[in-house]
Amino acid sequence: MNSRERLMTALNHQEPDRIPIDLGGTDVSSICRGAYEAVLDHLGWPTDHITLVNVVEQLPALDDAFLDTVIRADTRQIREGGPARWQLELFEDGDYTAFINEWGIKFRMPKENGHYFDLVGYPLKDPSLDALAEFPWPDPTDPARWEGLHERARDLYKNTDYALVVGCIFGGGIFEFPQYLRGMEAFLSDLLSAPRFAEALVEKITQTLIAAYEAILDQVGPYVQVVTLCDDLATQRGPFISPDLYRRCFKERQRRLIGAIKRKTDAKIMMHICGAARCFIPDLIEIGVDILNPVQVSADGMAAQALKRDFGADLSFWGGVCNPQHTLPFGSAEDVRREVRQHIDVLAPGGGFVFSPVHNIQDGVPPANVLALFETAHQHGVYHKLD
Repeated sequence: MNSRERLMTALNHQEPDRIPIDLGGTDVSSICRGAYEAVLDHLGWPTDHITLVNVVEQLPALDDAFLDTVIRADTRQIREGGPARWQLELFEDGDYTAFINEWGIKFRMPKENGHYFDLVGYPLKDPSLDALAEFPWPDPTDPARWEGLHERARDLYKNTDYALVVGCIFGGGIFEFPQYLRGMEAFLSDLLSAPRFAEALVEKITQTLIAAYEAILDQVGPYVQVVTLCDDLATQRGPFISPDLYRRCFKERQRRLIGAIKRKTDAKIMMHICGAARCFIPDLIEIGVDILNPVQVSADGMAAQALKRDFGADLSFWGGVCNPQHTLPFGSAEDVRREVRQHIDVLAPGGGFVFSPVHNIQDGVPPANVLALFETAHQHGVYHKLD
């Protein structure tokens, strides 16, 4: 069974030969630069060739030989490029390195011991309809964003057997992106104190995302197996907003976005939601989500056994293999192996499971633990061993 067949068998809730494995198939299931360099150095591989594909999260382009031989990854990401009118320009900002993206959002990272760029500047200052109308919206259909993607996706589809994944466009969703423009506290307040403005902002983001996904899928839709959406609706202890407010303001817009995607491709829809997302899962299934990521099993209400029992017939789980805040960075390699085996035993039976880290592997995770994570998938993720 090849990688594409393996992934689609699992996502169709059947058992393939082994559990499909992902690293770097999305920008929320990869490994940060420092951790990647440490693993390569541990293996005796060179590190002087590393380039970044995501500056904000400091995610490197992962070497195909590393993915094929060490990770045995079944996925490759199809990612959009930047627009024609904007280029990344880093500048000094006191003790930080900073840049302003095409939306006017400011990011910065400490010059010393910085691991990724934090969002610190929000361009949409005034919660008014006039300010919204005057805001210089980027063009989501700029052809420069998709230049060469049709050829790359077609080549990968025809000449390799990797499963192809469209990453999260613009790095945020219908709930998240208004926070990038207004700031989290301001936007959450807007939902209650300036509802007409908040609703108009959310609608504009929805239209922009629909246009962007339609544009990229016009180029790669026939070739991809998974399309990723990102919308963190929850903290580790509970939702950011009430389920009622979600259903009133966001659910139907997410349904429209998913509908637009599914009119362009037969790919499965993956929704990335960190934290305690359980209360939203029935709604996500209803609007057409096929896959939940990252499955933060350490968050409240996200125990793997209960998720598989209650939602495993309708939803696949992409991630959920090891606690990324405790076991993976601070446990021993054997602690990692033990936890990974436990979660494979719960999530893998019957298919509907893709092995992937719970979000990006962070700098400081010991190389031995990273290797133990994937070695256990190779050893324990063969389906006849689960019987």
